[in-house]
Amino acid sequence: MQITSEVYNYLSNTAMPKKRTTAHKSSELRAVYNNMAKYNKSLPLYKFSLSAEKQDRVINIKEAALTLKDVAQSFNDKESEVYSKKMLISDNEDSVTGELRGKDIGSLPDSLDIQVKALATNQVNTGEFLPSGRRYFSTGSYNFTMDTLNASLHFNLNIDSADNNYDIQSKIADSINSRNQGITASVITDNNENSALQIVSSETGRPGTADGLYFSFSVDDGNYDIVSDLGLNNVVTEPNNSSFVINGETHAAATNNISVNQVITLDFHSVSDGPVRIQFAPDMDSVMNQVDSFVDAYNNLVDLSDSAAESKIGRRNLFNDISAIVEKHRNELESAGLTISEDNHIVKEESLLVQSLKSGEFAELFNDISSFKDDISLATDRLTLDPMAYINRLIVTYPDTRHNQGTSYNQSVYSGMIYNNYA
Repeated sequence: MQITSEVYNYLSNTAMPKKRTTAHKSSELRAVYNNMAKYNKSLPLYKFSLSAEKQDRVINIKEAALTLKDVAQSFNDKESEVYSKKMLISDNEDSVTGELRGKDIGSLPDSLDIQVKALATNQVNTGEFLPSGRRYFSTGSYNFTMDTLNASLHFNLNIDSADNNYDIQSKIADSINSRNQGITASVITDNNENSALQIVSSETGRPGTADGLYFSFSVDDGNYDIVSDLGLNNVVTEPNNSSFVINGETHAAATNNISVNQVITLDFHSVSDGPVRIQFAPDMDSVMNQVDSFVDAYNNLVDLSDSAAESKIGRRNLFNDISAIVEKHRNELESAGLTISEDNHIVKEESLLVQSLKSGEFAELFNDISSFKDDISLATDRLTLDPMAYINRLIVTYPDTRHNQGTSYNQSVYSGMIYNNYA
């Protein structure tokens, strides 16, 4: 038949079918063929007038129907990425936040209760506040040592006649920072125009040193004790480990960032008055993307049904077939956050939709006993089986139903599309 070559030539040379990742079992492919054979056995022979516009329309109808069917199935499949991709939710983000690092969330309980007893701290030394614009030290050279976990660092400080206390403190801060030992120094001021050196370890947690400190200062023998005058050894915050309780078990860590079973990381921000509940919910971005795909596919079919170039004679009414689904389930859809506009398009109500996704009400639309899911399946099966039913066509002859026919594909050259990646 001439029509067959027209259709496949158009698909081959013009259309760009979408790549699909859907895998079909052999039983599913046999079911497609059997449905086509059964459908064509009693179908009349039609004559089509196939313009490029009509071919685009038919292909787009099938594309949208396949997408609608795939997305609906993904909401029914508990193993799909819609549900398997999770996000971490904390009921007290001021105290604890976190994120999933691995996919094996099966090694975690459904929720975690975490109480932060104490935060891990770094060592903070704050020196003596001295009048910034004055100078308390004589000109000359001063030597002192900073002992860290890894080394003993010697410093030589030269004080000039023009240096004031702020300048001297700044020289020491610059010298400490230039050594790159994980010790950071800065000059801080108060409201009375006084300044002091503040020295902070980058690491938190209690180190294994005898004094439990990351650094300390001393004066070389025979040198003036500038360390005491500047207050470089004034420890205002001692380094300590964090202390926390997970599901009743007490733990400690050197940092405020911990890993649980190499699957999640948690960040502690403040001590909590009570347990913080950590739960694992479907990733809302992933789910919302699937909802968008579902809405777009349905609305695309509604748009395709509004074709002024096509009369309703000799073809099924696509608008009626599609809109009947949402009309039948209007209350369920709107309760789940999908409202139906006057022109039968689906419109998302974001706040209600998010609420229904979190509560599981949205997923109930697609469960195994859902009549909405069944109606979607029936409609999309019908659309993909014979999208040619939605364009004008002229009946040429009816089949002789008294005899078996072996022309499974003759009347539905767009139906199965056993072609490239369409199946």
